[in-house]
Formats: sequence, C-alpha cells, structure tokens
Amino acid sequence: MVDFAFMRSKYLSRPAKTAVAVGLVVASLGSGPATGQDSRIKDIAQVRGVRTNQLVGFGLVIGLSNSGDSRKSLVTTRATANMFTKLGMTTKVEEAVTQGIAGVVVTADLPAFSRSGDRIDVRLSTIGDAKSLAGGTLLMTTLRAGDGQVYAVAQGATIVGQASGSGAQVLTVATVPSGGVVEREFAPELGAKGRLMLSLRNPDFTTNTRIVDTVNSHFREFVARSVDPATIEVTVPEQFVDRVVEFYSELESLRVRVDRKAVVVLNERTGTVVMGNEVTIGPVTIAHGSLSIQVGGGKSGGEKANPQGVVSIGGSTVGKLVETMNSLGVRPADLVGILQAVQAAGALQGELRLL
Repeated sequence: MVDFAFMRSKYLSRPAKTAVAVGLVVASLGSGPATGQDSRIKDIAQVRGVRTNQLVGFGLVIGLSNSGDSRKSLVTTRATANMFTKLGMTTKVEEAVTQGIAGVVVTADLPAFSRSGDRIDVRLSTIGDAKSLAGGTLLMTTLRAGDGQVYAVAQGATIVGQASGSGAQVLTVATVPSGGVVEREFAPELGAKGRLMLSLRNPDFTTNTRIVDTVNSHFREFVARSVDPATIEVTVPEQFVDRVVEFYSELESLRVRVDRKAVVVLNERTGTVVMGNEVTIGPVTIAHGSLSIQVGGGKSGGEKANPQGVVSIGGSTVGKLVETMNSLGVRPADLVGILQAVQAAGALQGELRLL
C-alpha cells in the first residue's frame, strides 16, 4: 500500500485553501490540523517599477588550457584580433591564435537601487566550440541594458562547478562571483507624484480588496484604492511625504489574509497530488476495479463499507477521498485517473491542473 501524506491548514479566523501534498516522495506530516498565518503585504505584492534590470555583453575568456574556440569560430578570432589592436599590437585576423581563448556572452542582473561601485555576480556562456571555461579569466567586458547604456563592467576569474571544473556536468557555462562593478546607478523613483503602485504577484479580487481595507484601516484614511485585481494605488499621506521609505516600510509589514482558488494539481509522472484543504467534491459514486466509492450524501466523519461493497465517505473533500483511497491501497497512477474522471463528471468543485 502506498503511504500518502497530506496536511490540512486553516487561518485563525476561517479555513484557508492551503496546499496539501500527497505523493510517493512526501513524508508524513501528521494528521492534526495546522494553523496558518496571515501574509505580509511585502510577500504578496511589490512596488511597480522596483525591479532588477537585465544586462548583457560580449567578452573574451583567456588562459584556457587548449579548451578554447578553434579557428572555425570567426567571431572569437576577430574579437581577439581587435583586442590586440586596442592593446597597441597590430594583428591580422588570420594571425590570431584562439585555442586558449573563448568568446562568451556575459549576463547579469542589476538590482534596484544599485549604486556606483557595488559589485554583482556575472554569468558566462560560450558561443563557439570551446570545450571548457574552467581556469580561465574574463577580460574587461562592458554590460549594457535594454536602453543601450553601459551599467556595469565585468572582469575576473571564472568558476565552473569547482574552481578546477571537476565534477561539473556543463563546462561551457561559468560564473564570476562579484565580478561585475556597477558604473551607472539604477535607482527607480519611489512615490512619484505622491503615489505608489502595488502589483499583486497573484492577482485576486478578494485579496486585493482585503489589502485596500487593511491599509485604509491602519492609516485611518482613504489612502489605498483598487485599480484592477492586480493593482492597488496608494497615496502617500501628508505626514510621510518626505519619508516615503519609512511609509513603505510600515505599509509592507501589514498582514493580510490571502485568498486562493480551489486548485488540484496532478503530476501524472510521479503520481503526486497537491490540493487545497477545502477543494470539495459533489455527490458522486466512483467505480474502480472491485471498489465502489460513494462520496457525499452522509455526515462528516470516516468511511464505512456496506454489504454490497460500496465504500461511503461521509465528508466531501478531495483530502478525505484521497485518504480513503490510500487506506484501500489505490496506486498513485490510479488516483490520478480517478480524480481526472471526477473532474470530467463535473463533481470536482475546483480547478484541475496537470503537470
């Protein structure tokens, strides 16, 4: 018999739709109910415009032990000749030796509010036929954003897995920890025109309304309003006009009860089922092999088999159904098929997603 595990959670004020994991690789978490906590606004929303900025550039990695690009990589050959020319050496393209050099695309994420002199990690990926970047050194490379401006310069020793590259499965991708230096500051304007726009990571009408009510109640004035399910406009109160950072710090620490859809997620490959605690099933009878399971129509509490072999489930939630089928020895693959059939019959009161 497969040992399924499931967890039930609820908020202090009312039950919440908290995920429940059922599957072969999930350890038992106990059968008692767990108490959930409200989420901070900081964890469920973000200020629009406060984001990372992606950077990209082309560079050369030198010092490779005959694992660089061959002469067939024309881009690397030309870049090498141009590098020597900038260093004061007149070199023709056909004279460039590239076995110890590899052309790479350098990428990095520039965090919001980065200041000049801050360091960031950079990532390298080969574009030619180089076999390994282990032990190499990235030469000075300018990194540009989508607006074409240079925001950082990268240089430093490459690391592939371990410093020697041993144990790494992919040797053509490397990193340079703290190898980028910020040259142009990236500081989004907070509180432009006295307003902040909050964007919910998971748009929801109910959660949006609760955030608005919580913010207005906390500051005791109407400073927040809903624009759409994903957006909330917050007006900075007069007493915080010159203290926008302090205002947002107080705002993001407020706690809100998050509402979620009733969703059941099925992984057909592993037989894993993830469900909400309140995903319900309408009255339905399930016939599976020699088993016949009747859901709904009874009082909550336990399952019981009648003389005709029909197992009646008093409750009407997916969690109770899975618990019953687990006790009857139903395999994970069969469980997935049963839940798909229940959803097709229109008895599953929620959304079914397949991975």
